[in-house]
Amino acid sequence: MSKAGYLVAVVLFFALAAKAGSTCPVILVNGAGESNAFSITFRNAGKLPIRRLEFNCSLAPAKVHQSQRIPCYEDNALFFPGTEYTVSYPYPGGIPKSMLVSLKSVTSADGYIWKPSKRQPCRVLHIVPVKTRK
Repeated sequence: MSKAGYLVAVVLFFALAAKAGSTCPVILVNGAGESNAFSITFRNAGKLPIRRLEFNCSLAPAKVHQSQRIPCYEDNALFFPGTEYTVSYPYPGGIPKSMLVSLKSVTSADGYIWKPSKRQPCRVLHIVPVKTRK
């Protein structure tokens, strides 16, 4: 193979590896449970703004039926790289419960959709609601 062909192959390899990424494009920083909602703090660790973000939100323990999942997503969003953001969602039925939150999908500004895999798992947050004094 010529030097030019070798160089093109190496550049293509690194370009595809960079696009695939080996880490989550969103870092789940913290979760907090309040009396009427739970919040998720995250940081965009990618290089492009995020325009759609979807979380897996379910009641703890994790082995729940699909119908018990809570919709947790941000449509038509604009989350810039390197910045921390906090989003909030109401508890199912309005009753504070322990929640498990993980990243489901990320749509970047260029339309690329990233989903975690078994080889690329992301952090899972266990959010426990604060206990109110009576």
